[in-house]
Amino acid sequence: MEHQATADWGLVARARATERLQDLHRLPLFPVPTIGLTLACLLGFALSAWGMVTGQLSPYVGVPVSAIIVYASFTVLHDGTHRAISRSPLVNDIIGTIGGQILLPGLEVAVYRHLHLEHHKNTGHHTEDPDDILVRPLPGSLPQMMFIDVVWFFWYMKRIRRWTAVQNARFLFGFTLYVLWHAAWIASPWGGEWFLVWLLPQRLGLTILTYLFAHIQHPPGVEQDARPIHATVMLDRNPLVLSFMLGQSAHLIHHLYPQLPFYRLEAGWRAAEALLRPRNVHFRSLFDGRYDRLPGVESHWLEAKVAAVEDIAADIRLFTLVAPDGGALPPFEAGAHIDVRLGPSLVRQYSLIGRPGAAGPWRIAVKRDGGGRGGSIALHQQWTEGAEVTVGRPRNNFALAPGGTRLVLVAGGIGLTPLLSMAHAAAGRDLALHVFARDRAHMPFGGDFSRFPFAGRVTAHQDHGQGFSDAEIMAALGPRVAGDRLYLCGPQGFMARVKAAAARLGWPEDGVATESFAADAGPGRAFTLALARSGRRFEIPAGTAITDVLDKARLPVDTLCRRGICGTCRCRLVSGTVEHRDMVLTAAERAEGQFIPCVSRGTGADAVVLDL
Repeated sequence: MEHQATADWGLVARARATERLQDLHRLPLFPVPTIGLTLACLLGFALSAWGMVTGQLSPYVGVPVSAIIVYASFTVLHDGTHRAISRSPLVNDIIGTIGGQILLPGLEVAVYRHLHLEHHKNTGHHTEDPDDILVRPLPGSLPQMMFIDVVWFFWYMKRIRRWTAVQNARFLFGFTLYVLWHAAWIASPWGGEWFLVWLLPQRLGLTILTYLFAHIQHPPGVEQDARPIHATVMLDRNPLVLSFMLGQSAHLIHHLYPQLPFYRLEAGWRAAEALLRPRNVHFRSLFDGRYDRLPGVESHWLEAKVAAVEDIAADIRLFTLVAPDGGALPPFEAGAHIDVRLGPSLVRQYSLIGRPGAAGPWRIAVKRDGGGRGGSIALHQQWTEGAEVTVGRPRNNFALAPGGTRLVLVAGGIGLTPLLSMAHAAAGRDLALHVFARDRAHMPFGGDFSRFPFAGRVTAHQDHGQGFSDAEIMAALGPRVAGDRLYLCGPQGFMARVKAAAARLGWPEDGVATESFAADAGPGRAFTLALARSGRRFEIPAGTAITDVLDKARLPVDTLCRRGICGTCRCRLVSGTVEHRDMVLTAAERAEGQFIPCVSRGTGADAVVLDL
């Protein structure tokens, strides 16, 4: 069963929707803190350089001072990368580019933006995160920290065919200017002075910032797409750290809400702390450079092997997984699910089937959904018997409460999967499991549950495409008595009807637990997309995001979360009737024509024209 989203991403979305975080995302046109930091860095660096050149300042003092200024200037470039400086894109990029010239002369903010957003999209991925090399053990990773610009260049060149000709030209032009800056100074009569006043401080500054913003803040092997709250740690909260980090020790908040400027990250942490801290947020010391794996997040991903594949219904396959050597996989709880990695940026979640509480094989049932987001199709194609796969350790957002009297489990089609492990765990309890499906061909296991020890407690319901009556649903539930619990899983429409029937029978809300495996808003209708700047037109199928279609056409839009939470892909709607599905835009911003293309869609009535 593919879940709507992980619990962590759900918490991130809930926090983002609060009035406080909405306010923090509203940017000024000319931000005083950022402009002040930019001017301070430029002036401070010029004075330090002048002092060393004229002999007024000892290099033993000047070089460290200039290195810290280089490190501080990264904050301006960084905020510009995320369009977190000004609400005006032009002002944002001008300030970001100027601020970045001390650190990376010749590069405009758009060049660094492309590199850095790849880090955010793929944080923790061994090959796709351009900064992943920085989390390797000390002292071996020090050369990479000091020469991360060289690492970035070769990382990009290995993947240059992924991006548009315009993007590649921009990248190569920027790095050409960067190389020419070095070459011109080396060839000049002032090469020695240049080494002292800029190159040495720049290398030390790069080392400081890569240590602080990557090495100690990103635990190795923890990928943000799967574990957004644990892929970035928080630095200990004390005045010294807060001052030296310019308020950015809450780097976790930056990764979750990247459009918050540096001077608002602490306020962002305070706004979201009550929701995030209970999810076991990890803290680290500023000088804790150990290459260790943090408790609870150290080995989320496991290698496994597909031991068997079985078709158990129309378009539904049961996959049995074992350890690579054929041995047992770790135990899991009733209702738990696992993450399944199907590609560099394709992770899906499916419920575990079977008897919980003991190590052994894992089983998941996956329905092939032609109108979905592509995960089930990829899994059906890639997972054959003997295939080596990557999966996450079990997590549980749909736990079975202990005790109680009667336990009623109600499944809509493939929604049966988490309920099977619950039925296993409910041995000795008054149990009833009801499975609703169109017919036996579409019912998991063909409606034959004899393989399960609780088969006598299972009732199969079929409507043959006519729809289930309220009377049949109510008869399955029965009137509630104190202590009864109802667990419900299936499509949104089906669950809404069951919950309505339960309410009529006297089931209170706290007696009903649900889990959905379909997006709340559904796949939407197909529609036409037109790009105002180029005039190109695209057909956007139902269930496919605008950003996915543009990616395939090599016209990528900057994205991070792809869940409508961060706002990175924000653009202007020129015309068309649309359905907003994001958690970012206010009513006023939507009325002004702003649009989030990673999740929002056209209604199909007319073409959606975007200013792209």
